[in-house]
Parts: sequence; C-alpha cells; structure tokens
Amino acid sequence: MPELTAQFEQALKNIEPTKEDKHNAPLAWAEVGEALADDPVIAGWGFDSLLIGSYKRRVSIRRIKDVDVFGRLWDVEDDVLPSTVLSEFERVLRKAFPPVDGKARVHRQARSLQVGFPEFDGLYVDAVPARPWTSPIGVEAWQLPKREDGDDPQGWQATNPDQLTVITNELNDADHFDGHYVPTVKLLRQTRRSLLGKRKPGGLTVEVAAVHAFRSGMVSGPTHADFYATALRQTGNVLHNAFVLGLGLDDPTLPGEKVVVRGSDADKRDLATKFLDAAGKAEDALGSSDRCAAAKTFRELLGTAVDDVGDTGHVFPMPAECNLDGTAKRFVAVTAGDRTVPAGNRRFG
Repeated sequence: MPELTAQFEQALKNIEPTKEDKHNAPLAWAEVGEALADDPVIAGWGFDSLLIGSYKRRVSIRRIKDVDVFGRLWDVEDDVLPSTVLSEFERVLRKAFPPVDGKARVHRQARSLQVGFPEFDGLYVDAVPARPWTSPIGVEAWQLPKREDGDDPQGWQATNPDQLTVITNELNDADHFDGHYVPTVKLLRQTRRSLLGKRKPGGLTVEVAAVHAFRSGMVSGPTHADFYATALRQTGNVLHNAFVLGLGLDDPTLPGEKVVVRGSDADKRDLATKFLDAAGKAEDALGSSDRCAAAKTFRELLGTAVDDVGDTGHVFPMPAECNLDGTAKRFVAVTAGDRTVPAGNRRFG
C-alpha cells in the first residue's frame, strides 16, 4: 500500500492559504465590523460581529478570497424586513468604503454586502445580517435573508454557522479523529475545486457532507491516504443520497433542517457522481503496489493551485523516483571515475 506520506504533507502545504492572506483576512474583517458597529441605527439593533466561514474553521484552501462578518442583530424587531436591514448595511458600508480609482468597493448581493479590499490582492468581506431564531425543537440559532430567487424574497432563512465551528473542532480533537479531520476536509475541498472548478455547489457543501461522512464511522486512517480515500467514498455517498436520490442534505447544525445548496440540479448530480468516481480511483491507488502509478492518480485528483509567487502547478508532488507519467525512473548506476554522469532535473514533483 503506497502511503505517500511525504507527498500528502507537501500537498497540504501547497493548498494552505498564504501568509499574506492569513495576515490580511482578520484586518479586513475587523474594518467592516467596526464600521457597522459605529452606526447608531445598526448599533440600536444590538449589532455584534462574529467571524464565521472556512477561514474561522481552518479549512480554507488557497487563496482566501472572502471572509464573512456575521452581523448578529440581537434586538432587531420582528417586523423589520430583510431588505430594510440590507439597505442599512449598504448605506453604512458605502460611506465607510468609498470607490477606489472610480471602482465601487461595495456591492449588494442577495443576502449580504460585499466589500472589496484591492490593497489586499482582491480579498473581500461579506457582511451578512442575521436575527435570533429558535427552531421548532428549541435550538437557539439565527436567520439571514433569503436569496431573491426563493419563494419568499422578503423572508428569512435558518442558519447556525458558529455551531459548524464547534462540530469542526470536535471532529478534529484527540477523542475523535486526532487532527486528521481538518486536513482531510482541505483535501476534499481541493478535490471539488479540481473536479468542478468555479461551478456550484461550492466547498461548503462538500464540507457539510464530510461532517456526515466522518460521523458515519466509515472514515478511517491511519495515513493521510487512508483518510482521503475513505472520506471521498463516504462524502460521495452523502452527496449521492442528497442530489441523485433527491433526499436533500441534512443540516448538521440544525436537526430537522436541510441545507440550502446553490447550483443547478445537473451540477449537484455531477458533483456527487464525480466524487464517487474519484473515490474509486483513490481506492484503486491505495490498494495498488505501484507507488508511482498511485501518486499519479492522487496528483490528478487534487489538481492544481497557485503557489506563493503566482505560478500554477500541481499540488501533489511525484516521488523523486517517479516520472510525471506515473512510471518509475530508470536509474543508471554511476561508477567512480566515469567520465560522464546521467543528467538530472531540478524540478520537484
């Protein structure tokens, strides 16, 4: 069984957000939160900001393009419409973040305000307003504006993002998967990007499916390769049940609720099918005795990412003894005193 431990560790380093993004993300988040908190109307609604999203849960993959300000409005009245809240957020943020070089920095979206930070290499912040809500079974959670393509464009949609952080920390702790959950989710997110590119569903859908996969008891190690292959299979099964069988994706943070997943039905089914196909390839690689062929499979599944200097390359490096086509290199013995030595190459992976 080709464990390829060093290669998986390097792949994880290659998809880790850059130092610059890790430095800039909290700065941008704080600026937006402070601008909203300083406004008397929004402050009167009991505003406080909470960092949510993949960055908070440590499952972001490079590059970090967005950070989420979850604007909790503890005291907003029940009769205040989502459109009213969004308009107030827009008023404040347009004043705080005026255009740069004639280009608007603030864009109103279906249920949030997006604030661009061109000085941070295209990073942006999504400011999402939310009001307190109690589920039918008594779970304290939140509601955010529904997207305008819903049946009730003036309505609210249930969410519980901070609980997903709690679940992530629990699954990653020593009593559960002992530090393997977070890196495996990163690999799954990278696989989704490799397979679907910019199409929806996005990485959050895969992450939610991964929660169910890990909770199934069918994801196991001990190596990165084992966790990756078994998580691909079980996550693919969850996605298949949700989108091919039409059962929907259960919200792990809100018992009895389903996750609202963006994307066309065809793309949702395609994601499930591609994940199950990827699982089959990963399982074959894991069971192979051919280390180089296995490495080529994992390299193809994980695809490419942008490195620290802006170049794009495969995130999974080939072992030193392997060619890029998955064959073993033919090493020529060198004897002391030989007049010529076979040429090498300086490329890694």
